[in-house]
Amino acid sequence: MNKKKILVNIFSNWTNLITMVIISFIVSPIIVNRLGNELYGIWVLMVSITGYFTVLDFGVNTAIVRYISKYVAEENFGKAREVYSTSFVFFLLIGTVVFIITIIIAFFFQSIFDIKILSRTYLFLVFIIVGSDLAFGLILSVFPGTLAGLQEYFRLNLISISISIIRSVILVWFLISGYGLLTLAVIQISATILKVFFQFWVVKKNYDFLQLDFSTLNRPMMRQIYNHSIYSFIISIAQKLLFYTDSIVIGSVLTISVIVYYSIPATLMDYVNKFMWSMISVLIPVVSSQERANNSEKNIYLYVLGTKYSLAICIPIIFILFTVGKDFIALWMGPEYGLRSAMVLRILLTGYLFAFSQMIAHALLKGISKHRILSFMFIGEAVSNLILSLALAKPYGIEGVALGTMIPMIIVNFILIPIYVCNLLGLNFRKYIYEAFFAPLVGLFSSIMLFYYYPIQVSSYLDLILYSLLSLVVFIIYDFTFVLEKVHRTMIFNSRRHLFSTIGLVKK
Repeated sequence: MNKKKILVNIFSNWTNLITMVIISFIVSPIIVNRLGNELYGIWVLMVSITGYFTVLDFGVNTAIVRYISKYVAEENFGKAREVYSTSFVFFLLIGTVVFIITIIIAFFFQSIFDIKILSRTYLFLVFIIVGSDLAFGLILSVFPGTLAGLQEYFRLNLISISISIIRSVILVWFLISGYGLLTLAVIQISATILKVFFQFWVVKKNYDFLQLDFSTLNRPMMRQIYNHSIYSFIISIAQKLLFYTDSIVIGSVLTISVIVYYSIPATLMDYVNKFMWSMISVLIPVVSSQERANNSEKNIYLYVLGTKYSLAICIPIIFILFTVGKDFIALWMGPEYGLRSAMVLRILLTGYLFAFSQMIAHALLKGISKHRILSFMFIGEAVSNLILSLALAKPYGIEGVALGTMIPMIIVNFILIPIYVCNLLGLNFRKYIYEAFFAPLVGLFSSIMLFYYYPIQVSSYLDLILYSLLSLVVFIIYDFTFVLEKVHRTMIFNSRRHLFSTIGLVKK
């Protein structure tokens, strides 16, 4: 895969994410205001519970990405077709199981959370539709997984952006017209089916060798997929626990109406997380398709540099949200939400800073099928998160739930994962920490200290934009001087010279 296509994939991922952020920025206040805190809390609870169902893909989608990319790179199209067909049958069975589980949970949903504002029948119907959306998504997830393995991120993102815009316009219209949760669920499932249809059409039109051929089903291929996916499955369970558990803990231990104050900063962190992963995930099929044995020096370089550059990319975002996140939420959602969500946001930012630094470790380990230990670390983090959140929710409220998320996140991502990867690659742990973390963190902590001595408050979107641009410029200058490798600074200078010389030739 050439560098140009990698860059196209990364920037198409970013375009998709930016579009999602803009849509969320516009639509989220409308949803919250039209539904109210309690109904919105019920919606978040439903999404959180059904979100667990996605772990039932057993990590097979990561196996699809790995083996489709591997076999297509080897031009072994028969094997690629085996992966495609076997995965589809697997997802068909799992989707059926998810639908059955949905019916059971939907029947008891009102009783579990003691919801009085809506009838049992209404809640049952909404939950069935939300769960069915997940079931259809699982059954048909072989298509986006295949396109990712074929490195067709541009087309994937084009479909996603188009459907998201259409869905959001329809959603806003119906909410403004007075419709509620049931309509929201119907629009969501309709958008999912439409999106997957276009993904299937792209695969069918452009890749003739990928056809559903049930005669290719065999145990060895299922075993191969299972051996790779089982640990991705464990990672998926852990990540779903980490992301969705907090809302359920709050709804169970505290009250449904305060979920919104936690979900706003959690949503912001989810978008930053997706922004980072949209860049890093592109490397997984690249690593798989170019897999070589005994290439430890290249992997060491990738790990150290990937950590340092991941921090350099995420730190400006973290700094802006840490310093003026309260003002941003107040402008976006309303003063009440900014005041109540500010501390939760800062606590989550602290934990996610270290989580973002290890995304390169996830891509590296998954790309070479060495992610077994990583899966157990994530399970430990998820269990610790649940225990701490339950323990801290009563005495400290939603801030305690955030602390329960932050503490295990730092331990796993700043200590356990780096130690494991360093041992695997034969890299000195202290040397790694110094080379990868020192320069980016010095820039962050210095900027935060400067902010506390000279605090700035934004009172309008123009203030926010100017502050963000100024912060970005400062970090770019710092990163260019102290974080960027000398060879990459030289490349940038050479690129500028080439550009100027080209312009000069054109003028002549």
